[in-house]
Amino acid sequence: MTQNERTPAAAREGVRSGILTSIKHDVELRGGRTAQRLAAAGIAGVVGSIGVTLFISRHPFGHHPPWHMVVFSAVWAGLLVVGFAIAFLGVRTPSLPLAHSAEAGILGLGLAGISGALCPEPHFLRWWSGTAIGSSVEAVGGLAASALCFGMVTALCIGAISAFLVLGNRNRTAVKPLLPSATLVVLLTPGVALQSFDSSLGVFVAWLAGTAAGAFAGVSAGIRARARTGAQRTS
Repeated sequence: MTQNERTPAAAREGVRSGILTSIKHDVELRGGRTAQRLAAAGIAGVVGSIGVTLFISRHPFGHHPPWHMVVFSAVWAGLLVVGFAIAFLGVRTPSLPLAHSAEAGILGLGLAGISGALCPEPHFLRWWSGTAIGSSVEAVGGLAASALCFGMVTALCIGAISAFLVLGNRNRTAVKPLLPSATLVVLLTPGVALQSFDSSLGVFVAWLAGTAAGAFAGVSAGIRARARTGAQRTS
């Protein structure tokens, strides 16, 4: 190979510089995404932990077996740890946005706990039955129908807010509502079981079914609302 056929030093240096610059840029982007992921997971985790604390601290356990507080606290703590890990690590597959679903679910749990703290009655279903809507539904369909309606209304509001804050960003692929709503239902289930302890199994099942339906509808509405907001800002 002659001298003229060899790669010029300037060209080699240019290629080397381009590769190093590309690697540095990629590291900076990954570091930024990691920081954003840590911040989002941390905020969701703090809100979720506050929600669980409010749920447990406000609930009167006098009529519960002594082990209930320990079991419910341990179950919620375990779910929060798993959810936080999934959210922080950004776990996902091409079809399952696990990280964003975990963020939405944990945030929804926190919102539920904060809402429960604002409720004047620690037994939420008892308070709901004293309202005009709750008493009317109970008079027509019984306590199970009232619990179904209460679970649907509360989960719809919570799911819509958490999905609007976490999901539906126009800059990424739209998230389907099934997985985030299922995550929210899983995290809310210990609370539903705790609140319906003195009620029948039918009331618990109806409350949980209403929560599932409301969560799916709320998450769907939150995703659509966030997408519309993003579209308006970019137009």
